[in-house]
Amino acid sequence: MKKKIMGLSLMCVLTVVPFSLAQAQTGVSNAWTGWLDRDEPSGQGDAEVLPAFLTETPSSVCTTPSAIEARIRGTTTVFTPGMTLPQTMRTFEPTKGLQCYNVDQRSGSCADYEVRFLCAAPTLGQTKAVLEKMDVFKLQTPVSQGNAIAQATFKLDAAMEALNGRFSFDMEGVITAFNDRAEGADERSGDGIFSAFITMNFTDITNTQTAFNNKLSTVSNPTVREFAGRAVVATKPFAASSSSGSTVVIKGMATNAAPEPLPAPIPPALVLPENALVINDKAVVANPGLTFDMCNTDSTGNSNNPDAPWSFKTLISNLNNEQTSGITDQQFINEWLRNWMVDNFANDTTIFARPGIQNFFPGWDGANAQTLNLNQLPFRLLAIVNRIDLATIPAYGTSAANKPGEIRFVFGLVQRSGSQCFVAPMTAIFEYRDATSSCSGLKDLANKWLNLDSIGVQFGRNSSNYRDALKAITDTVTAPNANKLNQLRTNDIAFSSPWQLREFVISGGKLSPTTIKQTPNPDQFQATNAPGAATTKGYLEQNASSILCENYTVPETIGTQRFLGASTNYNFGTTWPITPDTVPASFPGCYKSSVTNTNGTTLQAQIKSEVRHKFSLNTCDACHSGETRTAFVHIDWATRGLSGFMTGINIVDPVNSQLTRQFNDLARRNQALVGTAATSCTTDPRILRRFPAMQARLRFIH
Repeated sequence: MKKKIMGLSLMCVLTVVPFSLAQAQTGVSNAWTGWLDRDEPSGQGDAEVLPAFLTETPSSVCTTPSAIEARIRGTTTVFTPGMTLPQTMRTFEPTKGLQCYNVDQRSGSCADYEVRFLCAAPTLGQTKAVLEKMDVFKLQTPVSQGNAIAQATFKLDAAMEALNGRFSFDMEGVITAFNDRAEGADERSGDGIFSAFITMNFTDITNTQTAFNNKLSTVSNPTVREFAGRAVVATKPFAASSSSGSTVVIKGMATNAAPEPLPAPIPPALVLPENALVINDKAVVANPGLTFDMCNTDSTGNSNNPDAPWSFKTLISNLNNEQTSGITDQQFINEWLRNWMVDNFANDTTIFARPGIQNFFPGWDGANAQTLNLNQLPFRLLAIVNRIDLATIPAYGTSAANKPGEIRFVFGLVQRSGSQCFVAPMTAIFEYRDATSSCSGLKDLANKWLNLDSIGVQFGRNSSNYRDALKAITDTVTAPNANKLNQLRTNDIAFSSPWQLREFVISGGKLSPTTIKQTPNPDQFQATNAPGAATTKGYLEQNASSILCENYTVPETIGTQRFLGASTNYNFGTTWPITPDTVPASFPGCYKSSVTNTNGTTLQAQIKSEVRHKFSLNTCDACHSGETRTAFVHIDWATRGLSGFMTGINIVDPVNSQLTRQFNDLARRNQALVGTAATSCTTDPRILRRFPAMQARLRFIH
């Protein structure tokens, strides 16, 4: 048959050979397609072009190959771009293919070429396939390709089919390609079991087991909570599992189940939260050698050194790089405070001034830096917070860069009036990204936090041992010009009413306003009768599955509308009440219910409620108010006490009173910390099914 392709009328002869994954057994994720020949050099020439393959046989190629090879059909000599070619080619590159014109050849005719493309195996993050099972078998006799075989089984759905018989797994830069094509370690093609040879560090696994068991021995009656996102759905005693010692034969090779670094799918909570998760003990956060509070609110004598390592002045000054900003620390801090003195903008949305801030800075005229007394900044440290749970686990294979966790310093406001001082309703939080994002780096950091807990138990938080160990961890992010600030968030009703959340990032050498992440502009999109209510409902309906799986990002704009908020004013009980009308007929495979009691609610009503709730919970205002029954702050600006959302609370859904949910975020963070510390950072793909991997797909921001 004749086809018009890229200006050529060609006689097509289609020859398709499946992908070859022979390289999978060596740990390389890229795989060559089979040799492809879609036409003969009749007519104007030979066109083995990628767009035609994508149209005619899309399963035989990928959209963005990284390399191309060609050979004359019936021969074995392979040509690549840059080599001396047997004939003149008008096109020969990976993203276009090969194009040979007869008129360009001395002989007057092109040879009959076939090509193949180098394609990267898709990652699980790219395909959204749901992993149901991951087993690793230790070879009794290692082979050249590795010392173990890994087998992955997925939920049978369209996402699994999209894998097209292969996927890649990346751990610490070592890439392993799995296949279900009876190649390498795989026994049978198309049986739904994807296999790969791997090389594992079993010594590392043994050491990890020992460290975990040592920590486990210090805890009486450890428990495990199962979570759906942020909600507790089950609580049970921790029980370690054991591996079977029986022999399993795979492709004629004798194996045994490989030992697990963590002897359970979900780790228990093993640290005291006050030692390693939210440190709010005044022996630490009001220590006179480390902190400053001009009011000496806690009567610890910490009103003498405004340059203490953890003082507000020190931390905010360390953000200023005078070489790049061109301004002094005094000017840098003054510019940040002036954001409340005048109207500002983010995402083309106005953030209205709150000039009441000037009342808390005696002598400051609200404009000129020289009137600002840096040694009397009215802030006191409330808590140091470990948010390693926010880190994505690199192994899940997302295409984005690995995301580190955070270390947060939470400050409260104080006000001096004559000889008296008062605490005031405002918090400012420095949210620093951890200094590491690699698997081994995260594991090492997690173990430092676990060790800090052990020091706290042995010596107490009022000991120099504890404070020195904590400072060693935080110094990695707070040092001058460390460039580790993700954002600085504020939450206040002190400067004006009602409560208001703002967010700042370093931009142009200054702390500048930015959007409130995951939170649309409440004035336009929150209420059921808001001007943009239909836009909010449409967003919920169009993104229902991603919201249910908590794997979505609220965009800055939808169409011509500025969707993401620049700040948010909110009151007690604030939530996002808009509920979608149209939702999927059933929950997606990656979804896990956050509801503990449905009271006979229909499935459709549950799905609608879950979409609304999960979206609302991930907004900043509802998380600090109605969705979690919180009185504006999760760490109290006066007492340093923690919210019920943090410590454990049952909540009736604010829109559908038939549904209840349970929260205990400190327990979730505790288990995430332990799970990260007990990770094997070699090439163990079982991390994909463990607790950290479940966390990796959730885009929490607070």
